[in-house]
Amino acid sequence: MKKYILLTAGYEYQNGGTFVGLADQRRQFLLGKHPEWRNDPEVIFVRFDPKSGKIDRNTSAAGAGTWTPEPVNFEAVNRRVHYREGHLLPSDNRLMSITDVYRYAINIGATEPGTLLEFSIIGHGWFGGPILLNSFQRDEYTASGDNAALRDPWDKDGRTKDFFNQNMSDADWENFKNAFASDGYAWIWGCLFPRAYYDTLYKFMQTPEFKAKPMASLTDSDSFTITVNSTFVNDYYNVDRQFFPTDDNTKTFTRSLLDLKQYLKRGIRRSYPGRFVSDTGITCVAGYLGTYSDYERSYPGHPAPHPVMVIPRNASVFGTDFTRVINFYKTFLNIPEDPDGRGYAIYNAVQVNQWWIDTQ
Repeated sequence: MKKYILLTAGYEYQNGGTFVGLADQRRQFLLGKHPEWRNDPEVIFVRFDPKSGKIDRNTSAAGAGTWTPEPVNFEAVNRRVHYREGHLLPSDNRLMSITDVYRYAINIGATEPGTLLEFSIIGHGWFGGPILLNSFQRDEYTASGDNAALRDPWDKDGRTKDFFNQNMSDADWENFKNAFASDGYAWIWGCLFPRAYYDTLYKFMQTPEFKAKPMASLTDSDSFTITVNSTFVNDYYNVDRQFFPTDDNTKTFTRSLLDLKQYLKRGIRRSYPGRFVSDTGITCVAGYLGTYSDYERSYPGHPAPHPVMVIPRNASVFGTDFTRVINFYKTFLNIPEDPDGRGYAIYNAVQVNQWWIDTQ
């Protein structure tokens, strides 16, 4: 039976580069993890490169390493024409969109259901979705616009509304889901670092009450008191008024561990990985909420012959260590880590949908 691995390499809009090299490293890593794939013509890697506008296919028969281009009609990025200060200019162009990657998966579901093993998007990311080209939605398609539930047809990046019936027909939605193997999954490699969640969690973990006990011995009824400044209030309070004080003048407040857990669950459900899982039922590997990705590199205890990305857990190597944040999620929200040990979370539909009930 065929196995498809779709590898989408985002455009490095900050300097005009591409994440194609990391997509190739992911392929090499998977072939090393599954050596039986090297001579299996049923294993098919498909690589999407929005920068060049190309889709390439690579089968692993006899260890072949040649990418064969597929017939597509996408436009290559012209930085002078398409960008200003790193942002994609809104226009009706033929640049590749995440909807084109969805369409490829939908076609697999229609013709070869159950064969999509990995749906990876490698590049920058944020709370609202993976970034292919760093595009924006026009005003009428934003949360306050008249067409808020619709995708902007000029937008190229992932959005939390992508699987709404306004943006994906019932037939396409079914075929997208049906494309995935029983053990298939999406992997969103970029950052998931909204500061409202990281800064709040950090403040709680810095309280004397939190530090007074081993993490595993804390209970839902334990309370923690934090004090914030006006910048924190202005930037974060409106993110979740179920959690933050309703009065902006209140800068010291107490919340239980359960309150904090519910706040984080709501945040995950609102994020792109959370929406992806709840809207499709497909497992999604992505950053723990409030963590960011970095380029993987080798260091003692962590060989990386085919580096892609990791969530940093070594301050001397990456300048950041998210170990306590990751351990918090593992301990209190029971969110497992990815099987490669890269520090990413595994979000599954049963758990995420249960959070909908828990946080009402």
